[in-house]
Amino acid sequence: MNYRNQPKKEINQLSLDDAIIICSGTNDYEPNKFSLTHHNIMSFVKSNDHTNIILINVPFRHDLPNSRSANNIISVLNRKLQKLVKSFPYMSFLKTDNDRNLFTNRVLHLNKLGKQLVHLQLASLLNSTFDLKTSHPVTFRWHEIPKASYKTCDQKQAPTSNITLSRNRIPPVTRSNDFFWQI
Repeated sequence: MNYRNQPKKEINQLSLDDAIIICSGTNDYEPNKFSLTHHNIMSFVKSNDHTNIILINVPFRHDLPNSRSANNIISVLNRKLQKLVKSFPYMSFLKTDNDRNLFTNRVLHLNKLGKQLVHLQLASLLNSTFDLKTSHPVTFRWHEIPKASYKTCDQKQAPTSNITLSRNRIPPVTRSNDFFWQI
């Protein structure tokens, strides 16, 4: 059996009720040839327009001494991928957080918290893509309530309070002795 053709067969059987998630890591692209990575992803997307595709951004590198220049290249690639997603209606882009605290001590892979965050973001995106609802709305038939069942409240019937205060009240101060009141 030819294993290279097996994924193509399975992908061709997918429909708009399914989704392909593309998650490429920082090792999956050539730093000097990131346009090749963009081109490969674009050709894959164009050839698979019969199903939903979710593209996850390439995470930053925190393990290299000159990671700032590598991360600049990665951010350019991510911007190009976001533009690619906007041109296809069946595609979505998941922008994950590149915070250093979400990576392991070796700084290349996500830690447990980072994986949970990506998992929640992906679940939310899948729910919005497939418009999954957790419950069905309850609909009621409209009916008219008889007027006799309405209870009205007149001013004479307004409830009054019989609260007794336990503290002594101080009488209000008369202001007639104040010189401002005499003007």
